[in-house]
Amino acid sequence: SSSPSNAFPATSTPNPTGLAAKLSARDPSLLKNRLFNLPPSPQIYPPFLRGTWDVSLQFSGFLFPSSSLSKQTLLADTSIPGFQKCSIASLADVGKESITTYRMTIDETKGLEDRKVALKGSLNGFLGYDAVREVIYDGNAGGNPNRIGIDFVPNRTRNANRIELFCNGRESELVTYESQQQSKELPQSKQQAMLLPGGKIFLNSEYIRQVTFSLSQEFGVARQVSGNYAHFWTWKGNDSDPERIEGNLLTAAYLDAQDPLFFEEPSKPVVVYAHNLIGRKVVV
Repeated sequence: SSSPSNAFPATSTPNPTGLAAKLSARDPSLLKNRLFNLPPSPQIYPPFLRGTWDVSLQFSGFLFPSSSLSKQTLLADTSIPGFQKCSIASLADVGKESITTYRMTIDETKGLEDRKVALKGSLNGFLGYDAVREVIYDGNAGGNPNRIGIDFVPNRTRNANRIELFCNGRESELVTYESQQQSKELPQSKQQAMLLPGGKIFLNSEYIRQVTFSLSQEFGVARQVSGNYAHFWTWKGNDSDPERIEGNLLTAAYLDAQDPLFFEEPSKPVVVYAHNLIGRKVVV
């Protein structure tokens, strides 16, 4: 397995206890499943991420960080999110080698993402066919921002007829950084030419409980599987090229409370997946 990485410029000044500090430590044990007391409000994105983007997403590695459960033990546990198709809704085929593209649309005024467009696009993109009939979400219209329903075209996707997503918590942090010189050993004229542009880094997380319904072996009886995971996005904007963003996504999968192994690893992730992201601005 290859290790997910998350790099930050030395000139960034993140909050020492914030999301940037947690991710830049590169310690998977810090990505614990958390208990939040209050329902989270919807994610508001900063101005540099607003607009419509074509995002390409590519798998870049995975890690089994548990010190109490072996890789072999975990691989036998098919209920862990990511081990079966559609068990992580927005990464429906986690380890897919080829690039998946989807459209990310963030409202210019309110800074809210169109979750329906993004989820339908990424699910269909990962599966390689039109799998989704409808995404049900009213969080941008004053409804519940923490519940999303996904209805699949009947009998087209083996592992899912319907998915319910419940968001238990969100975190975010915006870090700005100044332009910096690449090398101080070079003559002054060359230093100017190699000035790295300044920009912004936006980090956000979402802690998800997913319930997946599919047909079981017993005719007409719905099979129900629950999974818990968290997404940690890092988006980097470059002042010199506002039409392009890049970043990565770490997805930490946790054991469900009903899993027989749960008490061996109740809060730390048992597997972490990494994906690289590139977004290009679309003129709509």
